[in-house]
Amino acid sequence: MREAIEARREFLKKLGIVGAGVVVCGSLGLPKAQASSRKRLKDKIKIGHIAIFSGPFGTYGELQKRGSMLAAEEINKVGGIQGSKVEIIYKDSRAKPAEAVKQVRRLVESEGADFIIGIDSSGVVLGVAQVMPELKKLLIVTHAATHKLTEELVYKKGNKYAFRLSVPTYQDGTMAAITAAQLPAKRWACVHPDYEYGYASWELFKATLKKLRPDVQFVGESWAKIGTTDFKPFISSILDKKPDGIHTVEWGVDLFTFVRQAKEMGLFDAVRYKDGYAWINPMGYSIDAMEALKKEYPEGCWVSGRYLWQYPPTELNEKFVKAHYRRWGHLPAYSGATSYTAVYLIKHLIELTQTLDVETHIKTLENLAIYSPIGEMLIRKEDHQAIYDVPFGQIKHDPKFPIPVLKNFLGMPAYMYFRRPPFTETPPYTGYPPFMSL
Repeated sequence: MREAIEARREFLKKLGIVGAGVVVCGSLGLPKAQASSRKRLKDKIKIGHIAIFSGPFGTYGELQKRGSMLAAEEINKVGGIQGSKVEIIYKDSRAKPAEAVKQVRRLVESEGADFIIGIDSSGVVLGVAQVMPELKKLLIVTHAATHKLTEELVYKKGNKYAFRLSVPTYQDGTMAAITAAQLPAKRWACVHPDYEYGYASWELFKATLKKLRPDVQFVGESWAKIGTTDFKPFISSILDKKPDGIHTVEWGVDLFTFVRQAKEMGLFDAVRYKDGYAWINPMGYSIDAMEALKKEYPEGCWVSGRYLWQYPPTELNEKFVKAHYRRWGHLPAYSGATSYTAVYLIKHLIELTQTLDVETHIKTLENLAIYSPIGEMLIRKEDHQAIYDVPFGQIKHDPKFPIPVLKNFLGMPAYMYFRRPPFTETPPYTGYPPFMSL
């Protein structure tokens, strides 16, 4: 733990934060039985968890649920939160903003939820976040990535009730572009989901890559509706532009379909180079994708996620991965890791403040440092965005594991590529150093 403490201190120093509180979000060091003389605030601490639990993207709700349920079980096993049992109430957003808002209202007004976590879609999170000031409850986002949540709703419009633990589109656009700049490709095209998340990721990708590599061209764009089953027309239109690099943020079942049809039509062959493929998908290492595609996903593609079970190489992450696999028979997804962290963060927030007062919680979370399975994180005061590193890697098929693993981990510190208030510049901010081999 001494090394972990020093790492956190160095992390905070780089971010210019001195004296911030630090909490450990995970089961590392928890006693077998927890006795507390502190006052129990209520019989149950209720957490409303909103995610997609039905339809073609219903897997994503299950991936989140595994993480939050595991955390609640661990906490309740050692006495809960100061004697209060943790109860998580799951509601289906059906990937629709209006439905998610209705369910959040029901959770708070009818079922007495103290906190709201979750949210899968960028469109949904923008709708839900806007009702949180009225409901006066904290929203801790564990998946949806649009930078508009933190840059516009929180920073510019002062919505102080929304926080995000998952990395935003800076990972999907900016960090993806930093990765792409290392590759020989000069003619880039995209196949993206036709909604806010796809457009935001592509715009950040283009702006950053052009800054780093003025020689690149952007030769084609295809926009596929959510739930597309035939990507062939989109792939054909891109192949006609003769790209040698592809950026895509397709996810879920759409990603499975797209990869299979791209292989069939030769899109991977078009972007092949000596050491792999100039194929960048920051959502490509989602556990559902790896479990569905396995050897169908070509080795050497550059992919990432919002957490990778192989990284960081810490005792806390190793313990989480093993516990998750024992409980569910699956390796943890990024949305499972952020949901697990969110529940532990709520536990520590209550223990730190000794209250359920939302205004006190907001002040405590701002500039709070977190040590979790995901790594060292800092919740930035200005925009309520958690800052942490997630590397990219190349897909490798290893018979020792049930799903593909990643090799050649390459990364850059998050403080160098996360956009900063007032959000007028394009990262990276301190020059363009070589990638770190992790």
